[in-house]
Amino acid sequence: MAKQSAVVVGAGVIGLTVANQLQDSNLYNVTIVAECSPADAISSGARQSTKWASPWAGAHWRAWASNDNAPLQKMEIDTYHEMMALAENCPKSGIKKAPGMDLFEANSDSPIWYASMVSDASEMTAIPLPDGVAHGLEYTTLIINVPVYLQYLLDRFVSSGGELVKQHISHINDALAYIPENEGLNQIPIVVNCTGLGSLELGGVEDKNMYPIRGQTILIDAPDAKRTITRIGKLFSYVIPRGDGTVIIGGTAEKGDWNELPDNVATETILHRALDLEPALLPQHMSNLPAEAKVEALRNAVISVNVGFRPMREGGVRLDWKLVNSSAGKFKLVHCYGHGGFGYQSSFAYAKAVLELANMQLA
Repeated sequence: MAKQSAVVVGAGVIGLTVANQLQDSNLYNVTIVAECSPADAISSGARQSTKWASPWAGAHWRAWASNDNAPLQKMEIDTYHEMMALAENCPKSGIKKAPGMDLFEANSDSPIWYASMVSDASEMTAIPLPDGVAHGLEYTTLIINVPVYLQYLLDRFVSSGGELVKQHISHINDALAYIPENEGLNQIPIVVNCTGLGSLELGGVEDKNMYPIRGQTILIDAPDAKRTITRIGKLFSYVIPRGDGTVIIGGTAEKGDWNELPDNVATETILHRALDLEPALLPQHMSNLPAEAKVEALRNAVISVNVGFRPMREGGVRLDWKLVNSSAGKFKLVHCYGHGGFGYQSSFAYAKAVLELANMQLA
């Protein structure tokens, strides 16, 4: 069967997952066009694009959707099941099962929406909750070793016949230059925009609804920490093991802040809060140290301090398509960007939605 041509612009977790979904459908010849690969961005702390969030993520599955956001709930829970299958069947993906703990500072009369949908969920009633925490949920969740997972997605894409072109484009129409061969079909090609914050300035898109939420995290060496813990509220903080002995601790959520440099005050706050959340960040023999000695020991375990920018969008994720007539040619443009801090945990479902839009266009 002859295939239609498609170009995915962007190689973050959304772009890579979309590209794999299109390629796996056996309906498309797919090329990814991106300024650099995830490995390029991560190596040596290089920052070819400050607007690229995925290499700097935690990451884990923890629901972002509110109790009244049913569409995002479905995206997240569908992706939970897809990632759970990877954790069980594909160790090289870098996704692993882990105990999860969500701590909520605010009281709520409504049940936690995902409590009935994730594995082994139970309200935390048997142990004392930290000061300022109203209630909590324990469950089996997923931790994601970000460098490993992004490389897995790229390797999987290339091994199935996809191509990565490392090239910056300044206008969405420029993607047409990288359309694969159409295998003799006279079909209008598809371009999928998965550029995240890049959509703020990308010519032909220039979406002023996009804005960053700055996040500062610390990567530490803490092989005894096995569970992922998030505190939701004024003292927002989290601990995310990567499954290889390293742990991401964080963090911050600063709307509209483009500062790429780590903030030393934030670093100290993160260290203190992380130890409050998870004493196992330090070896057992350090458990009786004075508080400040523990913090100093954690400082000595720091591998790197990171800054990333969550690609948020007023009005939510943009997921739509239109036919574009440009001087470079006619093409079908699908947008899928603006996933903020929930890109990983909703990626599979959004990729399937892109495929559905693309297939609708084929009809």
